[in-house]
Formats: sequence, C-alpha cells, structure tokens
Amino acid sequence: MHQGKGQDMLDRRDVEQVNRGWGESAQNGSNPAAEAAGRAFRFLQELASDLSQESISFPTFVDATVKIREALKDQDADVGRVAQVVSSEPLLAARLVHLANSVAFNPAGRKIADVRSAVTRVGFSTVRTTAAAIALEQVRASKELAPFAAEAERVWRHSLDAAAIAYVLARALTTLRPDEALFAGLVHDIGRFYLLSRASKYPELIEHRDELETIVQEWHPSIGQAILQQLDLPEALTVAVAEHELGNYRFPPRNMTHLVTLANLAAHSREGRGAPSGQDGNVELPEDSPVFPVLAEAAAEVQSLIDALR
Repeated sequence: MHQGKGQDMLDRRDVEQVNRGWGESAQNGSNPAAEAAGRAFRFLQELASDLSQESISFPTFVDATVKIREALKDQDADVGRVAQVVSSEPLLAARLVHLANSVAFNPAGRKIADVRSAVTRVGFSTVRTTAAAIALEQVRASKELAPFAAEAERVWRHSLDAAAIAYVLARALTTLRPDEALFAGLVHDIGRFYLLSRASKYPELIEHRDELETIVQEWHPSIGQAILQQLDLPEALTVAVAEHELGNYRFPPRNMTHLVTLANLAAHSREGRGAPSGQDGNVELPEDSPVFPVLAEAAAEVQSLIDALR
C-alpha cells in the first residue's frame, strides 16, 4: 500500500478511536448503549488490525478492470490494443459503446457501433472508469452484500449520480479533467461497499442496522482512502475521497476535493435528502446554489451518463 500522510493518519485514528473510544464504551457496564459499543468495537477492532497490517482485501477492481489496468500500464498502449482487451469482455464492450453514444460523448448525434471507435471517442481514462463501474456493480450484487442489498443499491445509485454530476461540473466550471472527475465521483463511496461487505460476517450488526449505519457513515471516507491508496492512485483523488463528507467546497470548485464534495451534495439533493455529516447534522446545498442551474442545463447529459454506466 502506498504510504502517505493520509495512511499514517488513518493508522493513528484506528488505535486511538477504536481502542480508547469504542473499547472504553464497550467495557462500561451491560446497558444497551454499552452492548452497542461492544458490537461496534469488535467489528472496528478487526478492521483496524487489517488496516495496520496493510491487508485490505476487497474484490472491487477485478476481472475486466484488472485487464484494463494492465493494458493501460504499458507506455506504448494504443487504441488497437485497448480495444482488443475491451472486446474480450462482452459486457464491458457493450457498456463502452453505449457510453460513447451518450449525449455527453456524442453531442453531434453520430452513432458508432464498434469498440475501437468507442475507445477513441471516450479516451483511455473513461475506459478505466467504465470497467470500474462494472466491477462495483458486481460487488453490489455479490453474495457478501446480500444481507444489505437495499443499502448497497442506494450506494450504487448515489455513486452513479455523483459520477455523472462530477463529470458535468468539471467540464462546465473547472480546468480539471472531466474523465478523472467521473472516476472520482464513481469511487467516492467505495468505503461504504467495503464496510457493508465486511459487516455481512457479523450477524449482530445485520440485526442492528442503525448501529451499522453510524459506523459506515463515520468510517467510510477513511476506509475508501485506504483502499485507493493501496491501488496507488493519485493523492488528489484519495484526499477527495477522504474529505468528501466534510462539506467543504468552493464554487466554482478549485480542486478535486471541492468537486467531489459538491457532486456528493448535489447527488444527495437529487435523491431528496441532505448528506449526513456525523455530529454536525445534515449538510445540504442551499436552494439558491448556483450548481442547480448548471445541472438543470445539463440534465440530459447527466442522465445519459448514468444510464450508460449502469
């Protein structure tokens, strides 16, 4: 795993928060609050151990995604080679052609029907994002997440919304690369998937969904950061994932953290609720936020991206 400031901070937080915080609460009597703290402590203690040993195991970037990542590692990779790899995965090939024909990538309405043209039109980074979307969708439907199917479905739909919104906002308001924003929006809640998949092994948490949601809400940003650091992804991306629930952004966005935070809040607004932010209550975009006119103008584009990635 890449060792950076974020990972060092995460390790210290594991020790301090789990062992001193949840651990102390779990030992203070046998009342309902202490029992809940005990359940959380046992779950988080195992996660803290995994993180400290750099042993996060999460089947997200698998199958087609691994092949794409390997193909794109080659400095001499060309459209023909990437198209060949994509064509070996029928679902990825179909999804990519669909995406290339979406309003976002095909404003002129010139339809294409071959993988090579699709790769040329959307670019290598978006090919990678599409493969990651398929991988996340597979995780959402996996047996490990069966006890939390409804929760996983909500996270999946929210991730697609945030990805499409991040793409549109990046292109309309910033000098950031829209394809990188698309990927950042897609994976910003990857920590939620990981925590839900691990919680499936704890029957007591399956029975106490409210307790699990508290854990997931508090820990998913740092867990997501650790997963992406293990994949050695750019620091700007991992920081954006770590800080997207803090509610800190500028308009127009100045960096990837501002952009992902704004996309996350806007996606929650589309869903009709504010984004929870721990002890500070709900963070919501004001009704007169200038982001809404931008999204209204690009509504067809946003929906086309969501449909193409789904």
